[in-house]
Amino acid sequence: MSFPDFYVTHRTRKSNFLNQIDHLIEWAPIEKAINQYYAPSSDATGRPAYPGLLLFKMLLVGIWHGGLSDEAIEDMANSNLHVMRFLALVSRR
Repeated sequence: MSFPDFYVTHRTRKSNFLNQIDHLIEWAPIEKAINQYYAPSSDATGRPAYPGLLLFKMLLVGIWHGGLSDEAIEDMANSNLHVMRFLALVSRR
C-alpha cells in the first residue's frame, strides 16, 4: 500500500454518501453499456482519452453537488478525498 493510499484510507469516513453509492451500485454492467457507445479515437495525436466510466462518475459528482461546472468537478477530483475514492483515483485497500 502506498503512502497516499494509506493516508486516504485513514482520513476518510467509511459511511459517506459517495462511498455508500459506490458499494451499492454494480459498476461493471454500467461500464459495459457506456463502452458500447463511447469509443475513444485511436489516432496517435493528442492525449489519451479518459475511461468512459470515470467520465460518467464525474458527471454524477457534478449533479450530486448542485450542478458543478466541468472545472469545479475537476477541482473536486483533485482535492476531495471522498471524490478521489469514488472515482477510483486512489485504491480502496
